[in-house]
Amino acid sequence: MRRWRRLLTLFLAAATLGACAQTRLGADAVQWAGLGRVQAGTVPQPLSGLRAQAARLNGAEGQLRLLVVNGMATDAHGYSFDLQRKIATELGAGSCIADRAVELTRPIFVLGPLDEHEAQFQPATLRITDWAPRPGGVPRVIFYELLWTPYADELADRYLGATALPPAAPDKSWNPCSPKPRAAARRARLPDDDYLRRIALLNRAVKDEVMIGGLTDAVLSVGPLGTAARDAIRQSFCIMAADALEEPRTDTYSGRRCRLRPEMLGRFSNVATIAGHLAGHEFAVIAYSLGSFMVLDAIDELRLSPGDFGLTAEGCQLLPPIFDGMPVYLFSNQIALLMTARPHFGCDPESTCTLVSELGGRRFILPDSRLRSSLAESTDDRDVTPACRQRLGMDLIAFNDPNDIMGYRLPDFLAGMPLFRNVVNVRVRNPGFRIPGILANPFAAHTNHGRNPAVVHFMLEGWP
Repeated sequence: MRRWRRLLTLFLAAATLGACAQTRLGADAVQWAGLGRVQAGTVPQPLSGLRAQAARLNGAEGQLRLLVVNGMATDAHGYSFDLQRKIATELGAGSCIADRAVELTRPIFVLGPLDEHEAQFQPATLRITDWAPRPGGVPRVIFYELLWTPYADELADRYLGATALPPAAPDKSWNPCSPKPRAAARRARLPDDDYLRRIALLNRAVKDEVMIGGLTDAVLSVGPLGTAARDAIRQSFCIMAADALEEPRTDTYSGRRCRLRPEMLGRFSNVATIAGHLAGHEFAVIAYSLGSFMVLDAIDELRLSPGDFGLTAEGCQLLPPIFDGMPVYLFSNQIALLMTARPHFGCDPESTCTLVSELGGRRFILPDSRLRSSLAESTDDRDVTPACRQRLGMDLIAFNDPNDIMGYRLPDFLAGMPLFRNVVNVRVRNPGFRIPGILANPFAAHTNHGRNPAVVHFMLEGWP
């Protein structure tokens, strides 16, 4: 009996020590992709971090605006709230003073033989949370948390799941700024009685949560139906820009499309003045899992066709103040995996990338051709000038735990794409149950980046 107690004690001690959070990163954990192919004598640009971005706003009226994009199997608001609080508090803006939800344009699909009529699905929702140094103060950090999966959940439940009722819409009444915020409600999936009788408990959990509720999001992301998710990301950037240009409160965009209309842009003397106003703000992106590929795909579309940022010539000039030098932090990305289904990602139509003949042949396929008429002047593929095919120079920083079975390193060839200035892989060890050398919880490795002090420190302080 004493021997078993000793073994149990050693097991618990090993598991407890293994679960301790990582607090710092060694130099060998940070690697620049493609560095071996740069010219001798050159070094990567330093990564300054969110604290340096916030410091650049001192004495200015701008804000640090961060877009957060969810990964697969995310069906409730608030998935980034704990990380928001950590970042805002470290930046001296730890008071959550305002929160509002913007319902983005509802996706419409004509699904061929599956539907005789058009099908409307749940819209994506953008949750905007202001953080200030004190209650009632001026916001200095603003998070835009996108939830793009409701339509994907509805599609999966409609065609793959054995459900008695459709999934519940996300709970927009959830308020993280309340004194004691309750957890955001998850969607309700209600399998019918016959389904419950015929499937074992663990099999149902894997099929419902991993396959139906999760991997279908990845399938949608690389096909035409993924346009709805990419468009939600494009709309989020538009709303961020409209906020920075002091448009009326963004809740006016709820249910209607955000566009930087000529009458709004006309309040400034010229496009250069608008670009200068945007440059007074700082922008960043945090993307979880599958959302990493989705956000880069959407930005690549904006690089080639600015769409809702105005007329093409104007929109091209409004992209650099937002994206040039902007850090994009990726948690457990699947970019390398999904690029096998999208090998022409990051190519220009006129380049030597022979897989692409024109923008319309890439992936910019609106779900319903009837939508094109209402967006003609902003999304017409023919209205693309060479000025839009410019380098954006973003910093792409990928955090990956080797024990995460659904996370991948960024491949070296990304460093040569016109989207990026730096492409950086950061090896981390996320907190979670582990038996050293034998087992580490793969779910914790995949999802616990926000609980890893080393990751948060890197995002705040950068890397010299």
